[in-house]
Amino acid sequence: MISALTKRDLAACSSLYTETFNAAPWNESWRLEDATQRLRDILATPRVLGVSVSTSEGELVGFALGHLERYASDDHFLLQEMCVKPARQRQGVGTALLEALRDRMPEVRHWYLVTMRDGVAAEFYKKNGFRPAGRTGILVWP
Repeated sequence: MISALTKRDLAACSSLYTETFNAAPWNESWRLEDATQRLRDILATPRVLGVSVSTSEGELVGFALGHLERYASDDHFLLQEMCVKPARQRQGVGTALLEALRDRMPEVRHWYLVTMRDGVAAEFYKKNGFRPAGRTGILVWP
């Protein structure tokens, strides 16, 4: 069941986030309180939009979260976070989340996200219609 993501979902999303990104292939070291703060910050962003998918028993399986931002005369959507329970990956859950977001904002033609260029996530997004941004790059400091 796919539904709109709200602040009420923060605890479950934070738990899933740490479970997902601390596992392979990411092997990151998220603490629950840090994941909670990150997702709380995103949820506080103006024009935030997110969706989640749960089992019929109410267990959170995945979520996608980002926000609309104006660029010239169009809205663009920045997909900031997306994760699917490791045991449920490669079963169409992520694609269903992207489709649910698209259905909620059919007028938005430009989406973007940041991910590792050659990672498994990049392959997933490419299969779902995303492409490298051409000349656009990400610069970091320091």
